[in-house]
Amino acid sequence: MKVRVATCLTLPEVDVDAEPLRQALGRGGFDPQWLAWDDPSVDWDAPGATIIRSTWNYSLHVDAFVEWIERVSKAGPLFNPAEVITTNCFKRYLLELAQRGVPVVPTTVVERGASSDEVLAALAELEAARFVVKPEVGGGSLGTKVFTDGEHAEARAHLTDLVTRGAALVQPYLASVEDYGERSLVYIDGELSHAIRKAPRFAGDAESITGPFPIADDERDVAEAALAPYGALLYGRVDLARDPGGIPRIMELELVEPSLFFAHEPGSADRYVAGLRNRLQTR
Repeated sequence: MKVRVATCLTLPEVDVDAEPLRQALGRGGFDPQWLAWDDPSVDWDAPGATIIRSTWNYSLHVDAFVEWIERVSKAGPLFNPAEVITTNCFKRYLLELAQRGVPVVPTTVVERGASSDEVLAALAELEAARFVVKPEVGGGSLGTKVFTDGEHAEARAHLTDLVTRGAALVQPYLASVEDYGERSLVYIDGELSHAIRKAPRFAGDAESITGPFPIADDERDVAEAALAPYGALLYGRVDLARDPGGIPRIMELELVEPSLFFAHEPGSADRYVAGLRNRLQTR
């Protein structure tokens, strides 16, 4: 069974999931074609199933990426589904989660082209000793910076620069990421698989991963509340951190192209492939 695995022409970093997935697809009877979403020579209109793996430069070309998603989804099954992907590209989904009562890191969206007064107003709303400014559409640590309460001038300059290209987010910095860590809960085939710990990561930092770790009940509850409307997705990742009161809050809901850390949980790549096969056979 053939399947297209979407990546990009130039990966910004090594995809640690690529080899475990490649091997699992082979064991599962698949013939995977690894193709770059941004390669103009690929005929994405040809019929076939596609899974998104490492399209990690999409944040630099989000309009083209959304057009590509719509194109590929017309050619055959796409995982995750197009409507999930196109919404999840834009981190303002945090506002929708908050409206549903899901605990998220408090988030202010500053729209593209915002005036200096609007930028100042967004920063003035913060009551945090440290805060984060980042693009609404971003991958890894690109464009993400942390500032102290005494660095509003620097933060204003960074935020003003970001909104010349797109919307941006302003959030309080949760200090728990430095000790307890940011916890990433990985879901495969609609079920919670494993959790890892990520160290804080900002512009230029390499990713540091440890685990797997036990999953606290309150973290599981928050993650499942966030994912509830989506049903049993083939894959997903919920990144959480605890606020000063100890409440787990969602930092990001990763449903486009997250690392799933297969190597940290034996058998997880095979469960992914089994879920893919079931979905294709029941269509």
